[in-house]
Amino acid sequence: MLTSEFAPVRGGIGTYAREIAVAASDLGADVTVAAPDYGEDNADEDHLLPFEIRRFAGGLHSMRDLPAKIRLARRLIGSGRHDVVHAADWPFFIPLALSRRLTTARTLMSVHGTEINETQTALKRLAIRCTGVFGPRSEVAANSHYTADLFRERFSVEGERIHAIPLGVSDFWFGERQDRAATRAAYAIAPDRIVIVTVARITRRKGHPTVLAALSMLPEALRERITWLVIGPDGEADYVEELKQLAASGGCDVRFLGQMADEAIRDIYGAADLFCLTGVHDPSGRVEGFGLVYLEAGAAGLPSVATTIGGVPDAVIQGRSGLLVPPAVADIARAIATLAERVELRSTLAAGAIAHARALSWRRCAAETYGLPQPATSAAANMPDRVVAAMARHGDVPVFQMQPASPP
Repeated sequence: MLTSEFAPVRGGIGTYAREIAVAASDLGADVTVAAPDYGEDNADEDHLLPFEIRRFAGGLHSMRDLPAKIRLARRLIGSGRHDVVHAADWPFFIPLALSRRLTTARTLMSVHGTEINETQTALKRLAIRCTGVFGPRSEVAANSHYTADLFRERFSVEGERIHAIPLGVSDFWFGERQDRAATRAAYAIAPDRIVIVTVARITRRKGHPTVLAALSMLPEALRERITWLVIGPDGEADYVEELKQLAASGGCDVRFLGQMADEAIRDIYGAADLFCLTGVHDPSGRVEGFGLVYLEAGAAGLPSVATTIGGVPDAVIQGRSGLLVPPAVADIARAIATLAERVELRSTLAAGAIAHARALSWRRCAAETYGLPQPATSAAANMPDRVVAAMARHGDVPVFQMQPASPP
């Protein structure tokens, strides 16, 4: 696997590369990952990984790094026998294409959404065409059905070489959490409050203002019972400041908690009642290719209120793991009110969210991506809806230990 992002840098591509490599190793594959060193000695952390990692000098990608990446790809691909060579993100597409003749391996490229739009400039289209990036031997793995469809619209590639393979969720998010009451007490949240949580960078396309507007539309008696916890790093400074001013004057209990460690987020999930992230269309061309955070919240037993943006419908199944609505304030308000007021529905969707998260494991993702033997089917995948819902209503939602096959 060739990737331009990896730990210790946090980000979607780095998470994807690490998790799919770990899962493939768990399924018996011999994995080697080439990743940047970010100018640091990463040996202590790398030795803990269940696969070989070869660090190359560099950091986050810049076009001036392309010649070095081409040389690196040629050296690594030509130095041994491989069954699959995988470019985990677009900066390695051209290097892989130019090295293809050095190997008989399957050549696989992952697309995540936004980069498909970003490669539509005349110069980039010319480079892709001249280097044969998506030539006859290239296979494309898209992180959602939406991303696969977007790729088909932008590039002339045979449909059988494009595979929609939704991402997975780490076992970490199913792990033990601090007691619900203790977490609420730590944040001075009363036991009877309805807690909504959002985890996302505070940037325009994530749609935080639509949630604020939706909350303002709720009946006063309901709105006064809600606490909204907003977790994530700041995006555009002017936008963040405007959002916080709106929240302060909106008459709602809104708390900006900033960026937090995953362990703390997992505890908050356990103390919350529902997850809410309502992305909006972004005219800049950035898209929500999937929506991994919905699965992470679902693994902790939180149903979602989400918008039908990009690949989100693969991460949130309407009526099973949450409520999917158009990106309109009135629709979002109705969905929040429905989950806030209907405890039984919330419990049913919570059970469905856990089952859906289990179905979309990283082992399943790795098996589909690399053609490895599929992991065993989860008990959650086979359990009747009425049984799962009944268990959720009684607070007995199971954390299943077996791993599932393909997602629904």
